[in-house]
Amino acid sequence: MTVHPSGDDQKHAAELVRCAVDDGRIEVRDAGRLLSTTYRARTRRELDDVVGLLTRPGRDASDRAAYLRAAVHIVLFAAVAAVLLIAALHSIDPLSPH
Repeated sequence: MTVHPSGDDQKHAAELVRCAVDDGRIEVRDAGRLLSTTYRARTRRELDDVVGLLTRPGRDASDRAAYLRAAVHIVLFAAVAAVLLIAALHSIDPLSPH
């Protein structure tokens, strides 16, 4: 027996597509394809496939924030290293009081 998706199921899947675009997890062109599949779905499995694509583990906002924090730390470390290198090249002790 084939289970047909309800209109509410399709609306829910379409909302997940919209949220994925808003969050930057998928491109607009991919959203169009997924929405088309969502509203043409004749079986629950077809709709579940769309939802599965959108809920797959991947980079979400917290992952992006972690990468951004790591990048900031790397940049700060590089800046401090550059200052210390310049000081060493000019025979300046950056920690001594002037």
